[in-house]
Amino acid sequence: MPGDTDRSGGGRHAQPASVDRRRVLQASLITGAAVAGAGVLADKLLTGPEAAPPVSAPKPHPHPAPTTPSVTRPARPPLALSGKVVVLDPGHNPNNIYHLAQIDRLTPAGGFLKACNTVGTETDGGYPEYDFTLDVARRAKKILLAAGAKVIMTQNGHTAYGPCNDVRARIGNRAHADAVIAIHADGGPPDGYGFAALTPLLVDNADADNRIIIRPSAHLGEAVVRHYAAATGEPISTYLGAHGIQPRDDLAGLNLSLVPKVFIECANMRNAQDALKCTDPHFREAAAHGIANSIIAFVRQ
Repeated sequence: MPGDTDRSGGGRHAQPASVDRRRVLQASLITGAAVAGAGVLADKLLTGPEAAPPVSAPKPHPHPAPTTPSVTRPARPPLALSGKVVVLDPGHNPNNIYHLAQIDRLTPAGGFLKACNTVGTETDGGYPEYDFTLDVARRAKKILLAAGAKVIMTQNGHTAYGPCNDVRARIGNRAHADAVIAIHADGGPPDGYGFAALTPLLVDNADADNRIIIRPSAHLGEAVVRHYAAATGEPISTYLGAHGIQPRDDLAGLNLSLVPKVFIECANMRNAQDALKCTDPHFREAAAHGIANSIIAFVRQ
């Protein structure tokens, strides 16, 4: 159709020159922004992600230097017999039989004279009293030492004989003993059995004045009856004294004592059942505990 086109290329849809320049400018800006964005991206790929701004580390709270805590230990309770003196007097002596003349010598007994010592009794099977008394005394000594006592033995089987009964009494007196127990086993009638505590009676003589020990010795005897029975199960004697107590005024060891003292007849070695007990080490251990418990109870009361 004539007049529809411009042969020089400027047809009816041609844009003015100013429009073309504006488009070129926009394209340049877009291209520049793209190049700049690409540079930033390249930097990130080469250097990694942006580092977070440094964060200040928290300052540690000051702590006092560790100290060893002071420990207050409870005071150890004093032992039951701390500061106390106990004398154990095991009856007779294994060597007495070899020194019969010496032990038959008469010595003061509290207003009269009596043989220095004797060989003691034995079971029908030949187990001697002196072995029984020494074993029980040694066992009781260990228990009393553990309770804090100072323990003195009048003999430990190593002396030639005796000592004589008056010397045994002096050992307790010189030690100012808090308690003395003479340990024996009786040679009574075969049908009798059980144990008894022999306590002193008042004797008025020039050898000693035992008035001050009568009452405390009675208390010691009561403690023996109570605690020996509990420890051993041995019944109270069927033939000695009453209620397990037999007061005596014919024993030098009691008459000459100036400190609380009793004898204990632990059993009757002439009775078949008691004899079996005496030869049993378990019974002797129980007897030792009964004697030791008696002393502890007496001293603490």
